[in-house]
Amino acid sequence: MGQIQNCEWKTYPKNDNKLHSICSYMAMFTSIVPHYFIKEYSNEDDIVLDPFSGRGTTVLEACSMNRIGIGNDKNPLAYVLTKAKANVPLKKKIENKIKRLRDEFNPGGIVIKGEHKDIKMIFNVNTLKQLVFLKNKLKWKNSDIDAFITSLILGIIHGNSKGFLSLSMPNTFSMSPNYVKGYIKKHGLKKPNRDVFELLLNKLNRCYQSSPKKGKVFNRDVRKMGVIKDNSIDLIITSPPYTRVIRYGQFNWIRLWFLGEEGKEVDKKLFFTQSNPKYIEFMSEVLLEMKRVLKPKKKIVLVIGDVNDRITKKPYNLAGDVWKNSAKPLGFKLAKPIQKDIISDETKVSRIWGKKKGNATKIDRILILEK
Repeated sequence: MGQIQNCEWKTYPKNDNKLHSICSYMAMFTSIVPHYFIKEYSNEDDIVLDPFSGRGTTVLEACSMNRIGIGNDKNPLAYVLTKAKANVPLKKKIENKIKRLRDEFNPGGIVIKGEHKDIKMIFNVNTLKQLVFLKNKLKWKNSDIDAFITSLILGIIHGNSKGFLSLSMPNTFSMSPNYVKGYIKKHGLKKPNRDVFELLLNKLNRCYQSSPKKGKVFNRDVRKMGVIKDNSIDLIITSPPYTRVIRYGQFNWIRLWFLGEEGKEVDKKLFFTQSNPKYIEFMSEVLLEMKRVLKPKKKIVLVIGDVNDRITKKPYNLAGDVWKNSAKPLGFKLAKPIQKDIISDETKVSRIWGKKKGNATKIDRILILEK
């Protein structure tokens, strides 16, 4: 099992689909990865699945390349972001819905007393009233238009410029409430009075782009994707969660508030372990389900980052472990030697975590399996 030091996909031109910028997401991989492998291992009208869809990068690439993109993620934040990219409504319909909501909004009828103090410390009272109104009005689980508008809001809900709704935040992921409280005090920050509807329309104009194909998205346990038929998928591209690295719920508590969710409760539903044996057991169950839905002779592309060993503190080849102890025993073939990629500080999201990055490293590996 050799290693390719220079990943072939790096020579491929970047696809600058505007919808990739709708909202940032933890541990997102560059769009070049799915774009290259979709081109390499599938044809137009094929079905491409990402069972850990995150912000929907693979699904969007598939739909924009005239494939059918299927996404799945148990995290409600990932689900709504993927849904927005899998089924992009007409821009005029989105714009009209935002304007209707703006006309309907009555600040006098909105009560924010019940909102948590951690939310109140981030937003101006007028901005918060608009957010609470939209939070209650948008039915993102049932409506593609509402899901798209919700994703726009999630993309602008907090940040460090005038294009965001919050007071100036140091990062686009959610720092802990105590950190934010200290940051506000240290920098003497004031909550800006931002108009949600105006910034929504601006964001829509910046990032809207339609796709030639429509896709689907599910909110299931990746080990039990019964909604997907046996032998129906032409290609799987995904980045499974790594061990001991990211708490997706806690790092997105502000966005999850808008979705009516608690960060800690979301984390309880998502897979997270400090045990390598448990991780391998989990990946074996995941790959068994992938094998069920994948057509014969088709491929799975897994992006798996190295993690630092808890004892030695040295990078641990998690992809190699998944191949040896999960994929190979299930009868998969190694389509290519595992590719090793040294990721630059400019592209690795964990660069901004500092000491909080835990066991994340600068090394990602691409494991390509064939059924």
